[in-house]
Amino acid sequence: MLAVGLVGYLLWQQYQRQPPELRRKALIRGGFYALLGIILLLVVTGRVHWLLAAAPAALPLLKLLFGLALRAWPFLQALRRKNQPPPERQASAGSSGELSQQEAFQLLGLQPGASRQAIIDAHKRLIQKLHPDRGGNDYLASKLNAARDLLLKSHG
Repeated sequence: MLAVGLVGYLLWQQYQRQPPELRRKALIRGGFYALLGIILLLVVTGRVHWLLAAAPAALPLLKLLFGLALRAWPFLQALRRKNQPPPERQASAGSSGELSQQEAFQLLGLQPGASRQAIIDAHKRLIQKLHPDRGGNDYLASKLNAARDLLLKSHG
């Protein structure tokens, strides 16, 4: 017990001699070593199982793995998008990519002759589901926008 007190006194004296800007770092390091010593003492005396004592050692490894996962996430997302099949084009779509009015009505799920408000409502309902910001893709969102624009232009 006397040895622990003597070591504590010597460490306190060394802490007091540190410049103020290094004291915080020294205090954290000292606290870490004290905690490590207590855990080691508990393991040696059989009061704590060694696996429980080893668990904090896994924290730096978990931090490293988490950092690597964050860096790899954009690459994995791009790889996933690359491996997805391209969106299916409708069989009636021409090679030029121009939409007919019939295709526009089909895309919006409307019957020919639908009102202006029905076109706006159908577009709003579908774009909320298929917008790229909500998990949809650019192709379908642009098709919906083109269908809406074509039908609203024809309503003039």
